[in-house]
Amino acid sequence: MEGEISGILAAIFAQLFMAIGFVVWDKTWNASGGSAFALNLYKCNLASIGFLIAAFIFGFTTIADKNEIESSPYIESVGYLILSGFIGIIVGDLAWLEALRQIGAARVLIIDTLKPFSAALFGWLLLDESIHKVAFSGIAFTVVGILIVGLENERGGGDSELIADDEEVQSPSRDENYSDESDDQKQILSNSSQDDKNGDENEDQKQNLSNATKEDTNTSTALKTKSIWDKRRGYALAIGNIFLDTWGSVLTKQHGSQFTTWSINLVRFGSAGLFMIVVSSLMRIYERLRVARNQQENGNITPWYRLPKLNWNGWLKISVGVLFVTFCCPALSNYALFKIALALALTLGSITPMYALFLEWMFYGASKKPTLRAIGGASLAIVGVVILGLFNK
Repeated sequence: MEGEISGILAAIFAQLFMAIGFVVWDKTWNASGGSAFALNLYKCNLASIGFLIAAFIFGFTTIADKNEIESSPYIESVGYLILSGFIGIIVGDLAWLEALRQIGAARVLIIDTLKPFSAALFGWLLLDESIHKVAFSGIAFTVVGILIVGLENERGGGDSELIADDEEVQSPSRDENYSDESDDQKQILSNSSQDDKNGDENEDQKQNLSNATKEDTNTSTALKTKSIWDKRRGYALAIGNIFLDTWGSVLTKQHGSQFTTWSINLVRFGSAGLFMIVVSSLMRIYERLRVARNQQENGNITPWYRLPKLNWNGWLKISVGVLFVTFCCPALSNYALFKIALALALTLGSITPMYALFLEWMFYGASKKPTLRAIGGASLAIVGVVILGLFNK
């Protein structure tokens, strides 16, 4: 029972550290012009150094008997942890970030509410885990509460895309071409009045105007179709990220029991970081071999595979964020993963928006004061967390 309580507390505090890290990061990285890949590259490798030091201090394995270590499938387990890192950190994060770009944070947040129930299914099928029936109500309360908080946060950021889907795509293209189309019509009428005898030319101009109108219509239709496919791809990536994240957690729980949380994270983040170093290095070599036309045209824009240029204060903020988000949070989350059921661990792993709601208020004052609806959602999530704590079996 003590282990389960410590697991629940670890999962709760893990998300507090993540929220603090996000607030510390704030707009520093976005203002730098760095890509999501570059941030992943930096935070994975920096955190890996911390995990390596912690593993030397606190140990790499939970097995005390050296003979038992030699007889265990050590190399095979490391391989599965590397696979877990590739699935969850590299592929999963990229899918999540691309889904954010395609369909927006509000829609991704709604889809993410399926993750705890996906975890319950995976835990039952692959880990032979079962949780108390009352705990499912706790999961539901927590998920709904976090959804309310998240959507309330997005409401202030102009998330009108939940209502207006296709009109935004069609309107700009028509507006951009309207003035040109009107000018063409005026020119044709002027030419017609000046030279009534030239019927053939007038007919050609009318035909050209008709063709131009058809091309504008086709362009608008193409943009609308592209927008629909982009949204479908965004939804597919968001749903795919749920299963990738859950699968990565399952692999970690299946094959990481003989390791400490420090060594698990060292393998997962270290392997992901090394993979991204290789990708970045190959892109740098490719950049040197080809004519750098894009870089000349783009000026000071940093390529996606390079770290941005920041001053010492900027890198300090990013590094402090890494300490909270990529070191403290995964260390506690993986500890919780082996103490409580997968569904409970991933449910508690989704409460970051609740912390962020109040942390932003503390840091930024009245401009970030939470609404009554957001406070109600946070209260509902807290009720769910209490239920999960009482009925965590």
